[in-house]
Amino acid sequence: MSTDWNNATKLPHRRQFLYLAAGLGGAALGGAALGGAAIWPAVRALQLQVLRLQAEVVAAKIDQFIGEIESQIRWTTLLPWSAATIDQWRFVGSRLLRQVPAITKLSWLDAAGKEQASVSTLPIAEPYVPDYSQDRKFTEAVARGLYYGPVYFQRESEPYMTLALRMRREAGVSVAEVSLKWLWDVIAAIKFGGQAFMINAQGRLIAHPDISLVLRNTDMTKLTQVIAARAAAAGSPQEPVQTATDVGGRAVLTAYAPVAKLGWLVFVELPIEEVFARTMKNSG
Repeated sequence: MSTDWNNATKLPHRRQFLYLAAGLGGAALGGAALGGAAIWPAVRALQLQVLRLQAEVVAAKIDQFIGEIESQIRWTTLLPWSAATIDQWRFVGSRLLRQVPAITKLSWLDAAGKEQASVSTLPIAEPYVPDYSQDRKFTEAVARGLYYGPVYFQRESEPYMTLALRMRREAGVSVAEVSLKWLWDVIAAIKFGGQAFMINAQGRLIAHPDISLVLRNTDMTKLTQVIAARAAAAGSPQEPVQTATDVGGRAVLTAYAPVAKLGWLVFVELPIEEVFARTMKNSG
């Protein structure tokens, strides 16, 4: 599974993104005749479209990544596992971990929620818990067929999430611990259009070019653009905020896109001062 940012642009948004980028450049260069201030509304509108498309590309890539992880785990849930096939399960699980490096641990919980076996690519730091019958990764996977856990940090540096799928034939639940470190590479790859960040369903920062903000579990829920986006995601009629203040206090153009299945939001922002200065320079 590739996490190359170039692959992310191989989506239906790619052509629109290039057209908008070309339009943005043309509008700025055409400002010589009209003056930078005169074309500012057009440049602003085009830039906002570019930011929105960038956010949609990142959100689509994340959705695709999680979907691929689900598919890789799902085929292991179709086999009729039992206490007599634990060695075979470990073989299949180990092979899955080699094929999908983002999965660092796979566990098999039986129909009663008790762990029958696990395989991992990392040293097991947490204490062994034999019974998960009351744990959400078991109860919700059984009830709904699929469970997405909250983002957590292992070794205080890498983001992870738990993904659990119900097995067929009442064999129990497959639980995978998935590394999300590649998200930082996707966010850092945003160059044209400023910088991006991502928040979880609780409004906490889970990806940002400044990793220290992520590791401090920064609360973004006070930002105007985040308030509006979360309200819209909750079903409230809400106009998207297009200008706001970022976490560093700068005035920015801002756009977002949801990763609906996870409840996450991706924002892409660009300082207004930078956009306006570029417009004035090109029209001078």
